[in-house]
Amino acid sequence: MDVMESKETMYRPLMAPSDFADDDSQTSMSDHASLLRKKPAWRQYIPSLNRFLLLFNMMLMTVAIVMVVTWEPTEKQCTRRLSMWSPALEAVEYVDADFADSFNSTSIYRGPPIPEREEAWDKLTYKHGIEVPESELAGLNRSPSDNLKKVPKEVGDGYVGILEVFHQLHCLNEIRMYTWWQVGKYPGTPDGLSMSPLKNRMHVDHCIESLRIALMCWGDVTPLLIRLGGPAGAKADFNTHHRCRNFDKLEDWIDNNWTVK
Repeated sequence: MDVMESKETMYRPLMAPSDFADDDSQTSMSDHASLLRKKPAWRQYIPSLNRFLLLFNMMLMTVAIVMVVTWEPTEKQCTRRLSMWSPALEAVEYVDADFADSFNSTSIYRGPPIPEREEAWDKLTYKHGIEVPESELAGLNRSPSDNLKKVPKEVGDGYVGILEVFHQLHCLNEIRMYTWWQVGKYPGTPDGLSMSPLKNRMHVDHCIESLRIALMCWGDVTPLLIRLGGPAGAKADFNTHHRCRNFDKLEDWIDNNWTVK
């Protein structure tokens, strides 16, 4: 028997490396899954942001619809839309007024020729011309090939024009003078008329036709009412209420902006 007793050596099995790896892997996967489940803080505001954008777009759409439904063009915009081109459109202004046109109404323009009346009519009708740029001819249904008169070179490169209203007033004055001349109210032949009966007749007929065309073109549809009572009984109320272009403004414009004599 040996002197020293042999002792039983005790061994504990070591954990395999794979065991460590499995534990670490499980921990890592658990942590990763936790991170995936945890959303970024800003994402919690997305639903509120979407609701805000939806409401904002609805408000914008509502405002746009209201603006479209209630928007109205200005008088200037309407005038330009409903008129041929003219440099004088900038002077167009509208006024409401009653006509003073009863049979017994008085006016400087009404009655037999006297010096003051002739001067008033001359002031209405004899106006200088304007320059029409070549770029605006197409809007007037004309072109340079129409053999149009050009303004003097010192004025510009455009074409000579006059405002239609003053031609129409000239024609009205021509008819006025002719009728009074026919009944002997002028001592001689008034300016604008000729010694030739044929030329006068042709001129007056042209003016009558010009005014007919203009009146039918504008087609005034303002109601003219009938007044009852009085010595004459029922009679037309010629003092009709109208919306007019302010003629004083047009006259001021041409007096200050003419370019061609």
